[in-house]
Amino acid sequence: MKIGNVHNAKKVLAQLLLLAVPTVILMAYLLWNLNRYEDILRNNWEKQSLYFAGGIAGAIILYSYRFRFITTAAVLFVVGYATYTYMGSITVGEFDAFFVSVQFLIFSILFSIGWICGFGFSRSRYFTVFWSVFLLAIQIVTISKTNDITARAIIAAFLPTLAYAVYIIYTAELIRNMNPSERHFGWFVTKRMVGFGIVMAVLFFAVLKAFDKDFKAVEKEWGHGEGKYDKNKSNQESMTKDNRDGTISNKDQTQLTGSLNKGKRLVFVAKLDNFFEDGKTPNPLYFTAYYYTRFDTLTQTFEMDNKMPDNDLFRPDPSKIPIYFAKTDSSVIKNTHATKARKVVTAEIYKTLLSPSDFVAPSTAFFCQPLPVEADYKDKYKSAYRAKMWVSDLNSAYFIYNPAGNQMLESFQEQRFKTLRQVTDYTSIPDSFMKYYTFMPQDAEYGRIKTLAGQITQGAATPLDKMVAIRDYFTGKDEFGQPLFKYENNPGIPGMPSANKLTYFLFENRKGYCAYYAGATLFMLRAMGIPSRIATGFLTVDRSSKNPGWYWFYEDQAHAWVQVYFPGYGWIDFDTTIPDQEAHDADQPDETPPLSMQQAYMVADGHIVSVDSTTKKLVMTVDKLLFHDQNYETTRPDTLSVDGAIAQVSADSGVVPFSALRKDMHITAASSAEVLKDMTATPVETIKDVLKRVPKPAPTDQIKIIEDEATTPPHKNMFENIEPVNWLKVLATVLIVAAALLVLVFAMPWIIWQVLHMRAKGNKPASNKAYNQYRAAMYYLNQLGYARNHKSPGEYAAQTDAQFGTRFIVFSNVYQKLKYSSLPFTTQEEAVVQEFYKPFIASVRKQVPLRKRAAKFLNIYNTIHYFTQPK
Repeated sequence: MKIGNVHNAKKVLAQLLLLAVPTVILMAYLLWNLNRYEDILRNNWEKQSLYFAGGIAGAIILYSYRFRFITTAAVLFVVGYATYTYMGSITVGEFDAFFVSVQFLIFSILFSIGWICGFGFSRSRYFTVFWSVFLLAIQIVTISKTNDITARAIIAAFLPTLAYAVYIIYTAELIRNMNPSERHFGWFVTKRMVGFGIVMAVLFFAVLKAFDKDFKAVEKEWGHGEGKYDKNKSNQESMTKDNRDGTISNKDQTQLTGSLNKGKRLVFVAKLDNFFEDGKTPNPLYFTAYYYTRFDTLTQTFEMDNKMPDNDLFRPDPSKIPIYFAKTDSSVIKNTHATKARKVVTAEIYKTLLSPSDFVAPSTAFFCQPLPVEADYKDKYKSAYRAKMWVSDLNSAYFIYNPAGNQMLESFQEQRFKTLRQVTDYTSIPDSFMKYYTFMPQDAEYGRIKTLAGQITQGAATPLDKMVAIRDYFTGKDEFGQPLFKYENNPGIPGMPSANKLTYFLFENRKGYCAYYAGATLFMLRAMGIPSRIATGFLTVDRSSKNPGWYWFYEDQAHAWVQVYFPGYGWIDFDTTIPDQEAHDADQPDETPPLSMQQAYMVADGHIVSVDSTTKKLVMTVDKLLFHDQNYETTRPDTLSVDGAIAQVSADSGVVPFSALRKDMHITAASSAEVLKDMTATPVETIKDVLKRVPKPAPTDQIKIIEDEATTPPHKNMFENIEPVNWLKVLATVLIVAAALLVLVFAMPWIIWQVLHMRAKGNKPASNKAYNQYRAAMYYLNQLGYARNHKSPGEYAAQTDAQFGTRFIVFSNVYQKLKYSSLPFTTQEEAVVQEFYKPFIASVRKQVPLRKRAAKFLNIYNTIHYFTQPK
């Protein structure tokens, strides 16, 4: 028996060329993109594209004949399973079996998707809509893996898929409605495809132009961009990062890019107790956040290394330390190996935008003590802390920015150089230390940097002289008297993406921001065997003449500079970045600092036992107590009754109401009450002894909520807890959702019928019953393929009676009276209504086979036709 065909050869050819080929091309693009992120695919996108192409082409050809999907899909499944079993039996070794099974799974998924796609193109009118939505969802998930969130990247990622979605829906409908027997069939298709292409090109161009600003807004929203958008600079870097709570933090890595994004907001204010010998002239110091000691040559990124030798970076979390209590780490002082020209300096930092958990201070900090912020300043400063640092007398932020003609500053600089020239070699330094801090990549590009370093420092005898020679090279002028190097936030990048940006900066462009100058200086120093590293944080600018020692730090002062190690003197700051006048003159003038601060006589740290928000009193356990600067601790906490009537309650986010306090919450309560002023503390007392002498309840001025750190086991890698995306699970989820939507769509005719059928059987008045029965009967006949079309109600009812042996004409006449007449039903007419519906449905159902009824109720087109035809 010959199998009939659904489509002739011309239509099949059109489906293959106009539907299958563009779909395979798009799928190849999507697979290529997906292979960049998922190792399991093994970068075999060409082969995977062929898997899909085989499935879609085979299905289009097969289903041009009258084969059924369920039967052929079942056969395909059996063949696939048998193949998988056979391959498993012939593979040797656990690894080989796993590899083969994964590759066969990838083949099965892609071939099956292609097969379903081919069936949909061949048999379904609405498949292209669901297919387009599926592809867009896949593209959204794929693009979410990238960090390049720019307007250009977004458009480039979605435009091919979006254009394909519009194209495939249009073309599928065009092929469905065309007449293959037409003589000029090819010309008919060509004309419409060319016209469609022109219209789409014009439409997309107009849309991109009209919504250009919206695309850029999306870029800023997704990419957390803040700076000015430059259409020629899509790859922007920032020295800081935005946190979800609206604060900012320094980054523990910095990538060399073609553009630097800088803001103008105030980050924090600091009081630094560091002056020159006259006691009046401030000696500002840079505030450090991280040290970069590693360089990733692949991404050209400077990174922090927690395992760096002799780690002298103090990184406490001020938000986790109770106010007035201190955290100290003396090991960082030991790790500086600095014993000469050092002193302890104190700084107070008041945060506005800096994250509550961040700690910045001049090098080398070893002490952190959170402080309360006075009520008058709470709206501006969210939190504060005091830091102590083991500071070098030879450090100063004036190394580059010292004003010309200031004899004292010039004298200081010369004295600094004289002292550091005493270091002539590093023979006393351990080999492991030298090997780590002088490491640099070994290739031709970095060889050029080494050669340049030798040329620049020719004749320089000591490490200090070599450092100064590099500084002078960057600040030098060319033969025309113009600066050899310039500061530039948007220096651009080499033409080749993989090209070395540092050599491009040094030998060609000679424009860059701080990371370029610091990076180039680092490798020139290391090339000469001088241990060095990059420090990042904030550069300090002295703009306040009214309040000496107070400094304001804005976003554009986030900075990177170099530290050079000198035996005996430790790490010394050197900044070779050419001045950026724009960054040093912030838009906002420096304001009045928070000068006043009450002295706390008692500070208790513990957990809330009970709290009464009405009387603003609470009872807390006391684990630690600071009483008149005497520190007490105990393993058996006592309780303290606290009066918080006038207390300011705060958390990391700022001031909160007293009602925010809860039982078991970790708090610190501080009191500056006069009643405690004349009391004294003795070291021999215990916490219990002190609390007996304190008034009950104890008056309190400050209550700080401490958010305890979650205890998590340490892990070797910071990304260890981040689970990779399970693409098979994502694909399965998408397919399940798509299948559920497909089932829902095809079930709609039956669902509508059930609703109409229930209403028709309901016990309603005769007029309502007649209306419901007529709608249900008409829908049932229409769905089974017996549409009324353009016949009159009487003609249609008579035709139905003739075919099914029913009394539809009698009921139809009664319904038409209801519809067009205001006369009530007679007794006989009410009897017709009561007796019509059930026998009618039973008679039609008896004469239409179940298989045909089921098939017709899957036909969405009939349902649409019913609701669009005149009633």
